[in-house]
Amino acid sequence: MSNLQSLRTSLPIDKEKKKTAAARRFFCAENEFEWIRDGLVSVIKESLEKDGTLNGDEAPMRVLPWMRFLEYSERDQGLGPHTDALIRCKETGVWSTHTLLVFCSDCNVGGETTLLPEDAKTTRVRQRKVQKARDAANELKSAIARTESDDMTTKTTSSARLDRLQTALQNTEESIAIMTMQAKPSFPVQPKCGRIFFFPHECPHEGRSTVSVPKIFLRAELILKLTTS
Repeated sequence: MSNLQSLRTSLPIDKEKKKTAAARRFFCAENEFEWIRDGLVSVIKESLEKDGTLNGDEAPMRVLPWMRFLEYSERDQGLGPHTDALIRCKETGVWSTHTLLVFCSDCNVGGETTLLPEDAKTTRVRQRKVQKARDAANELKSAIARTESDDMTTKTTSSARLDRLQTALQNTEESIAIMTMQAKPSFPVQPKCGRIFFFPHECPHEGRSTVSVPKIFLRAELILKLTTS
């Protein structure tokens, strides 16, 4: 990691490309920097071979040479739900399959790269439905309270109306519980110096807001075919 950190600090911060929350340092891991690609391939291959998920015979692993360091230096910086673009390898013409991150700092609080179980649109639709159901439940509770209050004032009993409202409230709360259970858990990965993390480009993910800073990591693209059995 010390060699990687030395390389990072020797690179200029980009001032020309589109401005983002993270400062970026671009470089090409070829020639004198080939050791970075070789080292990453070696570590990833060793890890995957242990659990039998690497299909090395059909498609050799390759880390693409164009890389960048990303640095978040302030609190409350992050990136919302998204997926990553594929990059075409100029050497082979093959498209990348995975995003590769190497964390270069520790963030004890916040800054997680979090894999999401579904795309952002599906999440928003479900959240709107849950909120709509919660609003309906609150209205039903208010209607029940008013009905009970009116009965006490007039000394009458609106049992049929109360039964209907309470049944509707029960059904609405059951619906909220079902929709909430359908939300699958996310998978947050805490930045820890030296930790290597990779995931398919098409996997929805987000960068949660930073609390502990700086958050620094190396970003690259990976070509990798895993076994499905």
